[in-house]
Amino acid sequence: MIKKVVVFAVLFTAGFTAIAPNTAMSPIMASSAIDKYVVTAHRGSSGSAPENTLSAFRKAAETGAGYSELDVQETADGVVMVMHDDNVRRTTGINKNMWDIESGELKKASAGAWYGAAFQDERVPTLEETIAAVKGKTRLNIELKNNGHQQRLAEKTVKLIEDAGFVKDCTITSFDVNLIRQVKAINRAIKTGLIVGEKPRKNPEQLFESGDYDVLSAAYPLIDKAFMQSAAAHHKEVYAWTVNDKARMHQMLDLGVNSVITNYPEQLIEVLKERGARD
Repeated sequence: MIKKVVVFAVLFTAGFTAIAPNTAMSPIMASSAIDKYVVTAHRGSSGSAPENTLSAFRKAAETGAGYSELDVQETADGVVMVMHDDNVRRTTGINKNMWDIESGELKKASAGAWYGAAFQDERVPTLEETIAAVKGKTRLNIELKNNGHQQRLAEKTVKLIEDAGFVKDCTITSFDVNLIRQVKAINRAIKTGLIVGEKPRKNPEQLFESGDYDVLSAAYPLIDKAFMQSAAAHHKEVYAWTVNDKARMHQMLDLGVNSVITNYPEQLIEVLKERGARD
């Protein structure tokens, strides 16, 4: 996910709101049995472990998150690996782009030393390794990163998911609608989502009308009652990112989002428990 989001003073125009039905969304009010799928750990439990590592994904599952969100790109030799940045230097110390580095070299680098000495032995995982590590414990929100050099990213990702029997346990998302279309063309049973960082300037209702995806994964400042009503009218789920304070978590839950993406899943679980205690 991108880290900076422009907050709009006015999110939606009257014309946009007019497409919404005259019904209110039901807020998520947690009961004693928390819906864990409301909780998505951003790049795993990245607030307590190095992002996009098996430690972060295992920590998320242990915490009780229903989903871990992660980012995938292809290496120079075409291996689908878990990495957010185009250039891997920030998390590995190697100053190379994903499309210039081979998987073997990337595997030798520490993916956790930057975070702390306790994670010195952490390695950049492949998507295949990640699915194997979390299967039966948590689902995955897999973001396809369009770095302009992908070879067969959508096709390879779908095959890895199918081979692992993971189709019902993931959502594939991307900022690039063409990658999402490729996924749906290969296997329509896989849930897909379009990531949205800002409101379209023209015809915003088309965002909801498209049949290319099942989910709108939106920057939280974009989400208000009108957004939720329009999503409901077009049978779209809504994920909110990236929400790291309790007040915003409550706000998103009150609006009725399907999942909240956060670096701190343990805090979101606390919020859900607090809401359950009030009911």
